[in-house]
Amino acid sequence: MISSWDISSTEKVDECLIRISEKEADTNAKLEAVLSKQCQIEAKLSGIGRAMATLLTVENDSNKLNMQIVNTAQLAESVSAKVRRLDLARCRASECQQRVHDLIDLQLCSQGVVKAITEEDYEKGAGHIARFLAMDQQLLQRTADDVQGSITSVSDAVHTLEEATEKMRDLISKRFDEAVQNDDLASVERFFKIFPLVGCHKIGIEKFCGYICQKLSAKAQKELRNTQDIAKAERRLHLAYADRLTAILENFARVVEVNQPIIEAFYGQESTSLLDMVTILQKECDIEVKNLLLEFNKNRQIQYRIRQVNESAQRLNSASAASNSIPSLGHYRKPSGGSIDKLNPKDIDSIIAEITVMHSRIELYFRFMRRRLQTNAETCLQDKEPQKNILNEYEKVVKDCDLSRQMQEILSTYLLFERYFMEESVLKAIGLDTFETGQQCSSIVDDVFFILRKSIRRSLTTQSINGTCAVINNVASCLDGDFVSALKAPLKNGYPSGYIDLAQAYNAIQTSLQQGKLHSSDADRNRTNFIVQLNNADMSTEYIETLWQTMEQEISGTFPGITAVERQLLDSCLTELKNVRDALKATVDFGIQQLRSSAIRPRLNPWVDEFLNYSHHLTEEELATYEAGETFVQYFIVQLDGLLNSFKNALSPRNYDALVSILATEVTNRLERAIKKSSFNRLGGLVLDQEVRALGTYLTGATSWSVRDKMTRLSQIATLLNLDKVSELSEYWNPENHDMPSWRLTPNEVRTILVLRSDFRMEDIKRLQL
Repeated sequence: MISSWDISSTEKVDECLIRISEKEADTNAKLEAVLSKQCQIEAKLSGIGRAMATLLTVENDSNKLNMQIVNTAQLAESVSAKVRRLDLARCRASECQQRVHDLIDLQLCSQGVVKAITEEDYEKGAGHIARFLAMDQQLLQRTADDVQGSITSVSDAVHTLEEATEKMRDLISKRFDEAVQNDDLASVERFFKIFPLVGCHKIGIEKFCGYICQKLSAKAQKELRNTQDIAKAERRLHLAYADRLTAILENFARVVEVNQPIIEAFYGQESTSLLDMVTILQKECDIEVKNLLLEFNKNRQIQYRIRQVNESAQRLNSASAASNSIPSLGHYRKPSGGSIDKLNPKDIDSIIAEITVMHSRIELYFRFMRRRLQTNAETCLQDKEPQKNILNEYEKVVKDCDLSRQMQEILSTYLLFERYFMEESVLKAIGLDTFETGQQCSSIVDDVFFILRKSIRRSLTTQSINGTCAVINNVASCLDGDFVSALKAPLKNGYPSGYIDLAQAYNAIQTSLQQGKLHSSDADRNRTNFIVQLNNADMSTEYIETLWQTMEQEISGTFPGITAVERQLLDSCLTELKNVRDALKATVDFGIQQLRSSAIRPRLNPWVDEFLNYSHHLTEEELATYEAGETFVQYFIVQLDGLLNSFKNALSPRNYDALVSILATEVTNRLERAIKKSSFNRLGGLVLDQEVRALGTYLTGATSWSVRDKMTRLSQIATLLNLDKVSELSEYWNPENHDMPSWRLTPNEVRTILVLRSDFRMEDIKRLQL
């Protein structure tokens, strides 16, 4: 590297010398650093030397341990082989012992079963056969082959037992049939317990269930023939068939409850014998319930009444297409001629109640069977999958059984009758609507909601989610149709005008009706009807809110295990009731607007116009004279008070508050227009501010609702006209100051109002920075 340096001159030689000196200094520094670590490096090397000696010792110990592990593994392999040979020997010894026991038991059973059959000791004989059937037949054959000298005796014993098994099965079946013919319940139960011992589980279940079904059928037929007599004696004629259905289902449920322990004890806990029994009993239950329902339909004339309901619905649809009037009650003529009596809702009220009881009893019967099978499965089966299979099989039985179909037919009939009962009862309540003096509402509200609440509560007793949802939908449809139409019809005609003084309206409402009959003019009757129906609509919104809140609580109590899908379905139905509430609120708003156009505006306009007849350019003397006499606001408040008093006792509280709110809106709008047609001086603005405050105080005290917001704009106008000078506006006008009330007036409107002050200069108004 030095050879490549340029040393042609003295200066360059000096540079090279400097560089060499720097390199030398750097090298010396590195050497000193390395030498400074000499002690540490020597110490580490010494430690490594000592560790090498130790590692030699560890190597020797590791080799010794490896030899020990190898010897131990060889010993363990040797011991394991011996253990396997011992286990094999033990298994063979156990198998040999089992063979010996089987041979001994085989001989004993072959001898004992013949003796038991001869002595008709069926329990003992069945026990021998059960022991024989529990033996491994292939093992017996191998045993016979291995024991050459005894092959004949083993084969003979097996043959004897096989013949005895067939003979015992035939005898037990025969004796069971004889016990059934003799109606010997003790013998029936005796042989029923023997069937599983001889390997006839399914036959035993079928024969026993056949006997039970025979007994239940005879009992059901006897009770069905005496249904009316039994119900008459118990004073339950209106629930005669529901009670008989309950008795039938209880009989079948009692059979399962009583015999479940016997089946579990004698037929094996892990078998499906209980499910087989339930399946067989269900078929007989279908037959008995079907016979009962045929008698029920015949005695209660269900088909005839269904035909009446359908014909009435057809006639109602055709009549509604031609006219909006309420259908007539009583009877009607068929298009083909002849008169048919219209079905009275009261005639099917008791039938509807009976049908709901019948449907709920069937639902409870299915729930009972599910609980029994679920308890049996959880107790006898450890795995979840077999438990689930048992319940799924029963659900398939329920789905395919005739009782489920009949249950749906019952529910369909109930929904048809319930809807007819509801609609006809509501129409009757509308037609018989009466009003009592001193009341704000007529009878229609209480009557209609009593009917609807009765129908919904009755639907809950069916224990059917779908039935309850259907009835709730029918309730919403009935309210939204006939009921709302009946309330809205008089409101559409408007509030009749023509009174010289509207204070007479209240007097007319109080005196026009006596014992439900009108004795006043048509105008009085129409005014009264308008007010009453408006109150009815308002009260109905409160009733319907109470109805759906109550229903939510009762539904939660009736169906505690409701699924998410069913909950969504119920919520959808309850939403329909909320939609009806909104329709009723819209009806109330429509009626209030009718009052606004007919009763408020015609009277309010001339009263506000009186404001223009007063001078608002006042001197001190004129102000004193004005305040000494009747001021405008005093005259105006007297007129408003007379108008409100004419409706205060007639309208419901919420309707009255709504009327006051609309009146306040009309007053402020009309008075604002009147103010803009006038001009003021300082004292005139002062008087206006006082009058606006007095008017606001009166309207605030007239209602429980807040009307201060409606008076804000008018109050701000009065404040502007009460200013001493234009520059004072800056103390009030500050839209960015959130501590002050927000201004409802735009900058242009403020300037327009200030122009009404004749003593304010236009130049000052224009210079305002708003």
